[in-house]
Amino acid sequence: MIRFISDPEHGVFTAEASGSLVEIISEIGLCVNTAYNLIRSRNPAAGQAFKDAIQFSNRPDSPVWAKEDVPDPQEGIKIVRVMDFGKEGAHG
Repeated sequence: MIRFISDPEHGVFTAEASGSLVEIISEIGLCVNTAYNLIRSRNPAAGQAFKDAIQFSNRPDSPVWAKEDVPDPQEGIKIVRVMDFGKEGAHG
């Protein structure tokens, strides 16, 4: 189960993930696939731009992979539970 809500206008950010790594990755993939197909169905060029940007943002040197401690949000929740993967490693 994943749930990410980002609403900067109201100062709300919620990040939750629970399940096995395969389940979490599959759900993120499904979200990307759904967003891509919604965009592509309305504007094929925008769909391709979205796909290109997602692929670019996931390169090994992308800031997506920068390791940092994630502070607890002022409002909302931050929960991550990876099941069946052993002990969680230290961040940083």
